[in-house]
Amino acid sequence: MNNFERRYWASYCDFIEGFKQLTYMGISIPLVSPYYVLIHDDLLNKLERSSLERVLKTKILGEKDLQSHFDKYLYPYMGKIRKLKGKIVLLDNVLRIPPQIMTESFNPSETLLLQLKTNKSGKSVTNSIPIVSLEEYEDIDNTTIKSFQKKATELLSSQGSHPIYSNKFFSDRLLKQIPITMRQISAAKKFFDSTPVSCLVLGTTNSSDSRILALVASSRGIPTICLQHGITVLEFGYLPRVATYLALYGEYEVNWYKNKGVSSSALKIIGHPRFDEISNRKPMNKQAFLSHYKLDPKKKTVLLVIHHEETEFPQTVIEELMKQSKFNIIVKPRNGKQRNSENTVLLQKKFSTLSFADDINLYDLLHNVDSVVSYESTIVLESMLANKPVFIWKLKSLASISTDYYEKLNDYIFVDPSRLINNLTITLEGNDKKKWEKNKDEFLDYHYPIAPGTSINKLIALIKSLIL
Repeated sequence: MNNFERRYWASYCDFIEGFKQLTYMGISIPLVSPYYVLIHDDLLNKLERSSLERVLKTKILGEKDLQSHFDKYLYPYMGKIRKLKGKIVLLDNVLRIPPQIMTESFNPSETLLLQLKTNKSGKSVTNSIPIVSLEEYEDIDNTTIKSFQKKATELLSSQGSHPIYSNKFFSDRLLKQIPITMRQISAAKKFFDSTPVSCLVLGTTNSSDSRILALVASSRGIPTICLQHGITVLEFGYLPRVATYLALYGEYEVNWYKNKGVSSSALKIIGHPRFDEISNRKPMNKQAFLSHYKLDPKKKTVLLVIHHEETEFPQTVIEELMKQSKFNIIVKPRNGKQRNSENTVLLQKKFSTLSFADDINLYDLLHNVDSVVSYESTIVLESMLANKPVFIWKLKSLASISTDYYEKLNDYIFVDPSRLINNLTITLEGNDKKKWEKNKDEFLDYHYPIAPGTSINKLIALIKSLIL
């Protein structure tokens, strides 16, 4: 744990303690608020400065202490877990279980899919599992919300020139977050009051809605399982542990969480059902793929995964690969709103003749390309599970705050585009294939030791052990 991370977690605990008066229906609003979102951008830079030390009241001495600092706030919500009769509830928020796998694996009469918002499109996520909306359970008046916003404003003012709380960006985001959080608390309480639940499965506990549901469930003795929604490159998205059990990819995460002070009894290696599709899904036909992207069948195809902000490195890679004329190039932007970032749009304009993949399933892409070039993302792991050589470029913005998740692939991590392209060329020509296979197998043995297509079975077995 470096000083940046230590200050982040200490300031988070200070926020929970300093604003504990903001408790609604027994739930601490600062405890469930997405702190990383509140301080993102402008304030994150302040955590790099040692001057912040003078205002931090929480003292985190080492990694092993981290979870315990949060446990004292989480403990009041942790009821004795019981085997209860009721529905298995799947929270559809970064859950990422493919619809077909979900439909095939969960009994519709025993399962509910809980969505945050009412589905106005009328389209069903699954063919058979009933869907309910958390939004429909909201029951709170604006007067109550405004009284909490007023209390928050008073608390912010009482902090004087505090480097975080006096920041307008922070205060505006907090005041905007409070109504959202209060509505989610009222909805969660009402949902569990009206719905018998035997187990709650989540994709994260680091959004306000998911953490609220996890805490309300735990307070009623309902076991909760949090799937690992991506690789743990940034620890802020995976701590603290809130769910009863964390369903993890491999031994790396078990050791990582234990080093943060999380009990080993809460850690279960099951992989993730989304990766089952890599081996179970019928992929797009190769000829159809080549035709769709107008690719030369005589050339090797490289999938280049780009970041929404740092595009200088991939731009150089594209330019160099295009000079060689040996490869087909497909560029994959990030998903969601980040797909249309300013830097991504500029890159698309600069290389308008290239294919930018935004209309094909990722696993169809992985099945049909010969190699992948990516920053430190989950796609690197998925590429290895699909048995594709992968070459990683280092993000500058993560230099001081990323974990060592891909350390075992150090020979395939690059800060120099020319070296990456040279290694890529050598490997695709077959001269380095055995070395790559050895590195890949050793990596997966530690990071994802799950047999292809079996993660959903492990999840179902874990759920059954908690409810039967």
